[in-house]
Amino acid sequence: MSSEITTDIVVVGAGASGIGAALSAVESNAKVLLLEKGDKFGGAGMFGAQGLFAAGSDLQKQAGNNYSPTDAYKEMINYTHYRSNTRLTKAIINKSADTISWLAKNGLKTELVNNTQEVHQNHPRVYHQYIDKFNGFQRMIDNFKSKGGQLFTKTTVKSLDYQDNKIKGLQIIQDGTEKRVSCKKVIFSDGGFVGNSQMVDKYLTINNSDLFSMGERKATGDGIQMLAKIGADTSGIGTFENHAASVVSRTDSKWHNDTIFTLTNLPFLWINRRGERFVNEDICYDFALWGNATYVNGGYYYFVLDQNTINYLKENKLNWTNSFERTFTTLAHTTVTHQVGPFPNIKADLEEAIAQKAAVVGTDLNDLANKLNLDSTQVEETISEYNKLINGKNDSDFNKVAEFMKFSVSKGPFYAVKAQSTTLGTIGGVAVDDCLHVIDNKGKIISDVYATGNNASGMYDTSYPTLEGISCAFAWNSGRIAGEDAAQNIN
Repeated sequence: MSSEITTDIVVVGAGASGIGAALSAVESNAKVLLLEKGDKFGGAGMFGAQGLFAAGSDLQKQAGNNYSPTDAYKEMINYTHYRSNTRLTKAIINKSADTISWLAKNGLKTELVNNTQEVHQNHPRVYHQYIDKFNGFQRMIDNFKSKGGQLFTKTTVKSLDYQDNKIKGLQIIQDGTEKRVSCKKVIFSDGGFVGNSQMVDKYLTINNSDLFSMGERKATGDGIQMLAKIGADTSGIGTFENHAASVVSRTDSKWHNDTIFTLTNLPFLWINRRGERFVNEDICYDFALWGNATYVNGGYYYFVLDQNTINYLKENKLNWTNSFERTFTTLAHTTVTHQVGPFPNIKADLEEAIAQKAAVVGTDLNDLANKLNLDSTQVEETISEYNKLINGKNDSDFNKVAEFMKFSVSKGPFYAVKAQSTTLGTIGGVAVDDCLHVIDNKGKIISDVYATGNNASGMYDTSYPTLEGISCAFAWNSGRIAGEDAAQNIN
């Protein structure tokens, strides 16, 4: 027998956007039920992210960081070439500074740190790193509960009861027990669909086997699919949060090798699935652009090392920066070394990658090409042209910075390591307005329902922008805006 619960607002998903929505709504005196599919709250906003973007925060002003919401809006809109929701973008950015203060007031403090990617060091600082993250999220939830909010974990939504342009309620399953929830508003904040292989296959433009997902596995598109059934505009679905590239074992999903990980983050020679060079490899210092270049080249490339390079790396330090080093040192408050190596076990590490079917070795370039199923003539032409550029210390093809024009590829054996497309999640969902109301195919508001975070489209065009922390900021700010609006408009 099912039991019934009555509340004002149901928020589905207890990640950053869901917590933002739920806490904001109870602060406006609404009665709120927050549902979480897993047994832990936090989602990607806690377990994945280390901070968020803001423009014009008190922390930035105190640091003399003159980067205003207007500056951020112009940068964001230019990045998307105006192929995004300008009103939504403005609303999110204008809310961002207040959200930093709001988080601190509720127990999740942040600190303004250097931007975490090497090429963004001359950009005004925008990244607000969490302090005491896990305890901070707990304090947020404690505040939500202290104001009368209810949190149900291990709870899924079975169906949405939407009749006569009104929300009637939800059927939920809480820890195996089916219940009816009567409510006036529903905010879907359940994280997009990166955990749904069928939806990913439908919208992905590359082979799914070449996508490495670091996203929330519980994000299976439940909310998006329910909203689509009541007429939501789904034309914005299909944007993935491309982020760098990863070397992945074909036999062991937990495999990790520190040497191979570091080599992947350096600007050696890259060739695509046609055996061509395709980009200035120092794009690895901008994670979003690196991810985009990988994605549009079929979802993978190979970085190529010859024996001379391996010999050098085995014995010597290299004054190049591991592209992820600043991310880790910022979090640990340590100094960036701008050095890698030496790698005394590099030969064994490469052999391990080969055993994991993540790399191949060829005695010569013809052998390497055959093992990669590439045209050997094309590979040889690519390598020959690259070596000429290395000798001249001038990348006239793709303009890689001269300091990275260091290693020719001339002495066998030759190693090729596969780096594949990596996503942090899906960042395109259903259409919303600037209050996060769900919009139908005719551009009209669907009453009583909201979509936030990765369930909402409109902030991006085709890819994750280079503004650091913007997707986490979108989660918190879209949640807050939706929660406040829903609470103020309860019938």
